[in-house]
Amino acid sequence: MAKENLIRKRAIEILEKEKWSCWFAPKVKFHETDIFGIADLICCRKSKIKFIQLTTIPNVSYKRKKIINFLKKHKVVLPIEIWAWHSRKKEFKKEKVKIKIKRA
Repeated sequence: MAKENLIRKRAIEILEKEKWSCWFAPKVKFHETDIFGIADLICCRKSKIKFIQLTTIPNVSYKRKKIINFLKKHKVVLPIEIWAWHSRKKEFKKEKVKIKIKRA
């Protein structure tokens, strides 16, 4: 199983134990499959929704910057988290991405 699939599978197992329902876009060769280009999973539970970007520890900074740029460009606030897989510890480091939108 590819590393990306393994990380996604582990994340979904954790989320489903917490009663979240998860969806991810199917992979298509030569096409972007991230939701809005910034998230791998969209999860909902009761009246809550959140987006999750899966990555590895070395890529957190790049992913954070990409997400913040998208949110600012489109002037949206989304509940989005970065889950970075730490391969030695066999666990996720989780971070919520928050920005403030300046109202015109």
